[in-house]
Amino acid sequence: MYERSVLVVEDEPFIRGLVSDKLKSDGFKVEVAASAAEARKIADTKDIDIVVLDIDLGAGPNGLDLGLALHKMHPELALVFLTHVPEPRIFGLDVKSIPKNAAYLLKERLSDPNVLNDAIEAALRDRVGPEFRDDLKPSHPLVNVSRIQLDVLRMIAKGMSNQQIADARGTSLRAVENLVNRAISAAGIDAESKTSARVIAVREFIRVAGLPE
Repeated sequence: MYERSVLVVEDEPFIRGLVSDKLKSDGFKVEVAASAAEARKIADTKDIDIVVLDIDLGAGPNGLDLGLALHKMHPELALVFLTHVPEPRIFGLDVKSIPKNAAYLLKERLSDPNVLNDAIEAALRDRVGPEFRDDLKPSHPLVNVSRIQLDVLRMIAKGMSNQQIADARGTSLRAVENLVNRAISAAGIDAESKTSARVIAVREFIRVAGLPE
């Protein structure tokens, strides 16, 4: 019987171990990588059928960048993205950029012992449906916030002032203020003052995306 090979790309050793051990117990041959560079080397030198990628890989290319690059070089690879972040635009990508038959799973769903294996099987058969595309069913308040507005919220969450954001973006202070106000409006935040609305917007960004680096 052919033993299918999975490459697990995850920078957190504990999660990497859990995922790889589960896949081994399910009968897969497992290779592991802790970085995008290591993953590329393995994909180029070994016969891999499926790549299971964490999206946040720390410094360097993220898992979405890596997945798209691997898909371009090896279009036969099945892809399963794992993440705590339900909104790929946080990483600068639109959902349309994700390959059609790639799975996108929130890590919280891994508490179901069957979901990862089921997603892999669907990806291998080019039959990934909505049940394995958590990016297509966002239920957070930032869903209507544009990518540019998300980027501004990310910089605010890093502690940058409006003037610092304007300097970084090469734009005017007024333009940044307008972006922040539109982001707050798009997120449906209704607060008594601009200051409290800004705090709530940043809190929601951190809740959805985590603390920015």
